[in-house]
Amino acid sequence: MGFPKNTFIFTFFLLCSLTSLITGQVIFKEIPKYQAKTGDSLFFNITDTRSIAMLNGSWYVYYTSDKEKNKVRVNIPSIFQGEADLTFEKSFKLTASQIDKHRFRLIFLGLNYAADISINGRIIYRHTGGEFPFYVNLPKDILLSVAENLLSIKLVYALDSENTIPLKQRYLFPQSFGGIFRDVYIHFIPNISVSHLDHSFSTEPASKRTTLKVDCIIENQEFKAAYDSPGQKDDYIFRTILSLPGYGIVSSSESVLKLKKNTEEYLSQNLDIVSTVYWHPQSPKFYFLRAEIWKDGNLIDRTIRRINFYSLQNDKDKLLLNGEEFQLRGVAYIPSFDELGSLASYEQMEKDIKKIRETGFNAVRFAKNVPHPYYLTLCENYGLLSFIELPLNGVPETLSRNPNFIVRSKNYLTNFIKGYSGYGSFSALGLGGSYLPNSDVHKAYLNELIKTASEKPNVLRYASFYGNQVEVIPGLDFLGIDILNTPTEAFNTWLTDLINEKEKGKFFISEASYTVNTGHTDGYVNEGSYEAQAKFFEDLIKFSIDNKISGFFINSMFDFRGDYASLLAGYDQSNLYRLGILREDRDINILTYKVIYSKLNNTEAVTIPIGSKTDRAPMVFIIFGLLLAIVMGVLVNSGRKFREDASRALLRPYNFFADVRDQRIMSTIHSSMLSLIIAGTFALLKANLLFYFKTDLVLEKILLAFGSRSLMTSISYLAWHPLNALLILSIAFIFLMALLVLIIKTASFFVKTRVYLSSVYFTVVWSFLPYVLLIPVGIILFRVLNAEVANLYIYLSIILFTIWIYYRLMKGIYVIFDVNPGGVYFYSMLFLLLVFGGFLLYYELANSFFDYLQLALKQHNIIG
Repeated sequence: MGFPKNTFIFTFFLLCSLTSLITGQVIFKEIPKYQAKTGDSLFFNITDTRSIAMLNGSWYVYYTSDKEKNKVRVNIPSIFQGEADLTFEKSFKLTASQIDKHRFRLIFLGLNYAADISINGRIIYRHTGGEFPFYVNLPKDILLSVAENLLSIKLVYALDSENTIPLKQRYLFPQSFGGIFRDVYIHFIPNISVSHLDHSFSTEPASKRTTLKVDCIIENQEFKAAYDSPGQKDDYIFRTILSLPGYGIVSSSESVLKLKKNTEEYLSQNLDIVSTVYWHPQSPKFYFLRAEIWKDGNLIDRTIRRINFYSLQNDKDKLLLNGEEFQLRGVAYIPSFDELGSLASYEQMEKDIKKIRETGFNAVRFAKNVPHPYYLTLCENYGLLSFIELPLNGVPETLSRNPNFIVRSKNYLTNFIKGYSGYGSFSALGLGGSYLPNSDVHKAYLNELIKTASEKPNVLRYASFYGNQVEVIPGLDFLGIDILNTPTEAFNTWLTDLINEKEKGKFFISEASYTVNTGHTDGYVNEGSYEAQAKFFEDLIKFSIDNKISGFFINSMFDFRGDYASLLAGYDQSNLYRLGILREDRDINILTYKVIYSKLNNTEAVTIPIGSKTDRAPMVFIIFGLLLAIVMGVLVNSGRKFREDASRALLRPYNFFADVRDQRIMSTIHSSMLSLIIAGTFALLKANLLFYFKTDLVLEKILLAFGSRSLMTSISYLAWHPLNALLILSIAFIFLMALLVLIIKTASFFVKTRVYLSSVYFTVVWSFLPYVLLIPVGIILFRVLNAEVANLYIYLSIILFTIWIYYRLMKGIYVIFDVNPGGVYFYSMLFLLLVFGGFLLYYELANSFFDYLQLALKQHNIIG
């Protein structure tokens, strides 16, 4: 896509787009009869010595700014739409015995976005933002046993363009909601306990020998211990026991330690496994690690963690799993359950992960979202490697060099890693996507993230790039390539060149996407069809297998909904992105699913029909254009006066506008009919252009740079509904002419000459007269543009035609004002500068428009 076309897109958009600001209303949504899966004791860390108290269910909520605290009840987990600053409250009871014998962790599996957490009126933690799991230690000195304790969460949900992760402008991201949308519970832990447990391992697949290193912190928060007696010793036994289901204990270690009250000890133990049973997608075996504290034969604390052993490494030529060559055959999973977004029951989560495994995938990339931690447990159970990543995509270079944003990103990454570090299927950590491969600024930003990501040594690190000039970056194990609707021949060529020139084992297709916007057709030759999608993924899988690249991820498993309407994915009232292998209803009777299933499982090939090319040109353009031509013909033949007026207005505009100024006889009926024809012609031309650019990625990225949902929705709707676009744009142009009349009439108060409202009206209408000459052009414009033979000349002609209309309008104004032309041109251009400059300035101040515009233009090589 060349420079002139993209320049025209931007210019055309600025000249014809309108937008409005909408204030959202907070609406809560929840899962009916939701139940946490507390029976999974490993997930919730429930043992002989540890228990939980769920805080789900009914909460009170009110606007934080409401001094009267008008509270309403909502159920947690739940989500709400719209930006808001809300306070959630929940009361809970603790007995004196519980407070005396335990310490407490308040665990949030996910909330969005930032929150101040208080207990009994005292702030104990400030969550700076992010949907990842986190916990807060509850101070005992503020907990009550004689009365209920009040948990208060002041939650702020509002994404912006510079200070949140994810950012406000995010391309094809799932819908974002505010709220406490995952389980909240209190974890009861003994006063003497294993407060921190971490592990790492080194393994030799050839010999199957593994050394497991267990690092832990043991705390004694007893102030009045049950074992206190004169002369009592502070001796404790710490044991780690590794067992394999079906085989029993395979290794153990024991240490004796002294642990005085109000102290903590750091311990490290090594467990040797002689014949390791490795985890593999075809055989997802795992071990259980028990960490226990004993004293005088009494169990003080026990925590259990599931551990799996596998070695995922890449070298220059290939990817290795447990020492054997391995290829990632993955899918991006973006949880989306109709209007509930990612809010799902445990049963729904398991059904989706099971479906992914049954399809034949061996890896899941949780792209553009922060997953529920239970998904990682499910991936481990079903034999799926988990790729999780920062929800960052398309970060502007200006923001990437901002010190505050760099610090914010590193802090987010640290907490993100902490939230998911205990899950064995956590195989790779993504540092974001759509980076510019040749940008030194983005490389510097990634280097900062790589330093922080080194805190998680047992996982691979990757980032995704937009473009095909990707270079190896030290510290990144993988470099992902994003492919969106790229023709098969194109990505075959440049991907082959890339992997042949670089280190083959370091590259993988991180996101292969194909948007469906035309539905079912008779074959894959029709772009945007389900058949074309099936063919695209069939070719992708074949290319990946034949060329033995490290792997691929198809985007995505299911259709999902987003915050912004899309051009490329087609307009949908609920902003549904038709990217998935399966639809929202999860029905597997879909051609794309059948094709991918057959390729991944080596079953009988599924035939994809070739079909024949469908004519995309809407008949409504022809019909509407012919109607305009007929009405214009009737108007021209309605009388000699109109033909004379039209001839003079077109060929001798100065004389014509002078007659208007001098109140020569003009037909209001003729002028009004002409204004309707002009409005219709304007609408016909603009609807043609919108329909042609409806699948243009550059236009969509430019629109996204504004960060306005209503703007994206308006343009997408008009582009995909040509008949409605004709009607709406016609009405809009009539209002525009009325507005021009009012503005010019207001300006006339500053000149000496008396200017009548009728004169202004006739001037505005007849200035746009040349538009009627373009009625035949409007009938065929889309077909000519679609032929791609003279598009540059068409764009230039339309721009020149617009300048001619502007020149005619200015001439009409200075004639009826009877003033010097220079002043009219100066003030008109100043006015346009203020209007369009103010429009852009508003979005620059509100949403950093120019930073995102620059990124979009660089991504598509329009600017360097």
